[in-house]
Amino acid sequence: MRLTRRRNEDGAAAVEFALVLPVLILILFGIIDYGLYFGDALDTRSGVASSTRQAVVDNFDQTCLPPSGASPLDPDVGHLVCMVESRTDPLAGKTYVDVILPTDPSNPGSTDTGWYPGGSLVVCEATVVTGVTGYVPLPTKGVIRTRLVAQIEQHTDATTMHEVGGFDFTPPGGWSWCTPAS
Repeated sequence: MRLTRRRNEDGAAAVEFALVLPVLILILFGIIDYGLYFGDALDTRSGVASSTRQAVVDNFDQTCLPPSGASPLDPDVGHLVCMVESRTDPLAGKTYVDVILPTDPSNPGSTDTGWYPGGSLVVCEATVVTGVTGYVPLPTKGVIRTRLVAQIEQHTDATTMHEVGGFDFTPPGGWSWCTPAS
């Protein structure tokens, strides 16, 4: 009698484990995906902040070349896009960068944009995090958006351009949230 009861208990433990295992796996996948999501969120904010700070003081990484397919008119915009992307390299996703140059602050009616000292530079990045497992829904549909506005302190070549800036393709949802400084 005692031997029979032992076998029944062993079977019950196996059934309980089989019932709990899927929940434990989902929790593990959630920890992995959310950990990568929050890590990418921190990297995105930090990368945009450090690259923008470097750009407003005219300290571009000249070795960093713009991504293929994107061709901003101003080479410094291309260097800035490259710096942002290289510093935010997400673990589980893709980045999109937009740069909006200010209009000439000394000529309020002008539509010409450029690297004008005293003007507000807007740098936006959207990081689309896909996750590793795909089983866990991520906040904001997996899109991390960062927008930073900084005042240009110095620039050796404040040439006038007829472009708003430069962007690296278009992320899901577009760039409507990334607007020029008001």
